[in-house]
Amino acid sequence: MLSKHVTKIVQSLEKKKFRDKYNLFKIEGEKLVQELLLSDLKINTLLAYPEWIARNRNSCTLPKIIEVDAREMGLISNFQSLPEVIALASIPEYTYSEEEIIHSLSLVLNGIQDPGNLGTILRVADWFGVRHIFCDRDCASVYNPKCVQASMGALFRVKTHYTELLPLLQKFNTPDFPCYGTFLNGENIYKVRLSRQGFIVMGNEGSGIRSEIEQLIQCKLTIPSFAHNAYSTESLNVGVATGIILSEFKRNTE
Repeated sequence: MLSKHVTKIVQSLEKKKFRDKYNLFKIEGEKLVQELLLSDLKINTLLAYPEWIARNRNSCTLPKIIEVDAREMGLISNFQSLPEVIALASIPEYTYSEEEIIHSLSLVLNGIQDPGNLGTILRVADWFGVRHIFCDRDCASVYNPKCVQASMGALFRVKTHYTELLPLLQKFNTPDFPCYGTFLNGENIYKVRLSRQGFIVMGNEGSGIRSEIEQLIQCKLTIPSFAHNAYSTESLNVGVATGIILSEFKRNTE
């Protein structure tokens, strides 16, 4: 049976201040929960229908489980079509080694506001083998329920770090470790020699990359439009743009 106390906690995880307070975030739906169970993240509680528990009890080691019915699931789920299971997981504390960073590509996100876009970027990063994403404090939270859903499980594999970007970029600012950034007036990405390692900075959906960050970018890139008229799309969604850029990096360096 779902207590009022647990119900209140799960409902409160919609807001960042309560995710921080309890150090928990919510994962909804069988597919995402199965991916969570395969990850290294610490699971606090599962809230599930009896049918889901019966199907999964012998297939993996399950943590604390609270059995719920449809009425109770309706109190804690964001889905219109109620899921069979919801998980509460601890927010991980990730670290990174300088050696790992200087020999790989990492994404740097400057003020990405939309949690759906952020989730898409996580998904794209996971597909192209990017293991680390660095976000500034102005970015949306990767543990926002919309981001969790949009990431399609990538959140459990790609390590996201929230940090001050200027000291980070200055720390790794060497000729052998280029810092790329996306701009409308940058160089055509299809004509630039790209590196196997470095930072790729993606800016805010509306205002782009902040000027103080721009000063540390060694190579400005753009994705050219191939539209045949003057009334084409003004710009690309940041998640779509990230996918195109990472695809071109991998095509040129693998």
